[in-house]
Amino acid sequence: MSLRNTVRDWGTVSRVLHWISALVLLGMLADGWWMTHLVAREGRLAQYGLHAMAGVYFGLLLALRLAWRSSEVTPAYPIESSPWQQAAARIAHVGLYLLMLAVVVSGWLQWSAFARRSEVLLLGVVKVPFVFAEPDRQIAKTFESAHELLAYGLLALVLIHIGAALWHHFVKRNDVLSRMAGGGIRA
Repeated sequence: MSLRNTVRDWGTVSRVLHWISALVLLGMLADGWWMTHLVAREGRLAQYGLHAMAGVYFGLLLALRLAWRSSEVTPAYPIESSPWQQAAARIAHVGLYLLMLAVVVSGWLQWSAFARRSEVLLLGVVKVPFVFAEPDRQIAKTFESAHELLAYGLLALVLIHIGAALWHHFVKRNDVLSRMAGGGIRA
């Protein structure tokens, strides 16, 4: 198995970045829902800080993933895929990347305006800058709403993405899922 993508398969680096991103993203979505639905409010502030830090690392992972993807060839679609399916796949993948980016940016903007914001340190050393010089409750509320809506939109598209992969695997019986899973999963 190659580190780099080929016209036939995803390379090891692309697969590793995909699956780490998937795990972190699903964890962040679950954490976001959990921390905003806690009954005990006293635990939320610390949880917001951890969520913000994880969001910064996810943003860096996303930047790395986008840089890698832009330098690599994209494997071809299965030969039996119709033009509309290929177009839908392209649109869905662009949508996933745009929504991931929008969720990260809206979270950063929300955190920057949050009334009880605290520093987020990258690797415990580099301070992540606030976008706004001073906290602003109204701006924070606006970006909180945007962040939540974008996260739900991202979750919906992720579920569609998973459904499409399973449809390719179990209904179409092609290798779309196994190419991203490293070849170990066969229909």
